[in-house]
Amino acid sequence: MTASLAILAGAAFGLLYMGVLWGAVRILTAGRSMWLFAAMGLLRAGLLVGALWLAVWSGATAVEIAFAVLGFIAVRLLATRFVKPSNPERAPWK
Repeated sequence: MTASLAILAGAAFGLLYMGVLWGAVRILTAGRSMWLFAAMGLLRAGLLVGALWLAVWSGATAVEIAFAVLGFIAVRLLATRFVKPSNPERAPWK
């Protein structure tokens, strides 16, 4: 696997992970069941473990996994930069 393919794989995983996270936050802010929110957290953890298992199973080196992590971080940075809070006064993380 090349470095660019590893970065793309990490970015694809990042998009999937952030999509599930977005869904979990929507569930939490809609006042739905806390159990559903917790299940989404377990799903995200399972996705992470599954992605790492798939990388190791496919014979990816530590460098390729590091490039995949860089792709994931790039998606995370883009997501936090371009997604605006619905109520900016209640955004303590900014």
